[in-house]
Amino acid sequence: MKKQALALVVQSAPNQSSSLSAFRLAQTIVSENTATLCGIFFYGEGAYHAIDATLDWRALQVNLAVCVASLERRAKEKPVDNAFNIVGLGYLAQLYQQNDKVIVLG
Repeated sequence: MKKQALALVVQSAPNQSSSLSAFRLAQTIVSENTATLCGIFFYGEGAYHAIDATLDWRALQVNLAVCVASLERRAKEKPVDNAFNIVGLGYLAQLYQQNDKVIVLG
């Protein structure tokens, strides 16, 4: 049986409990290998993850993408973690087209 292709959308800041829930869900998907986690898109307040290393998203070894507009509104001159790809909303549309499920958290 083919594994489902999943993507996550994280919309909460690193200090919110929903971010920790999203991180734990991603860890579980990767460690249990029950589905293929194809990418994580950080949107809105979730863009703070690209400048705040509270949670070690890079350890998941999946594609990490942050919305450029969300990042520009929040980052202001702060350095962005190079593990994150800076993308537009078109990337989110691709996630919906290319994956069996997209889970939005936060």
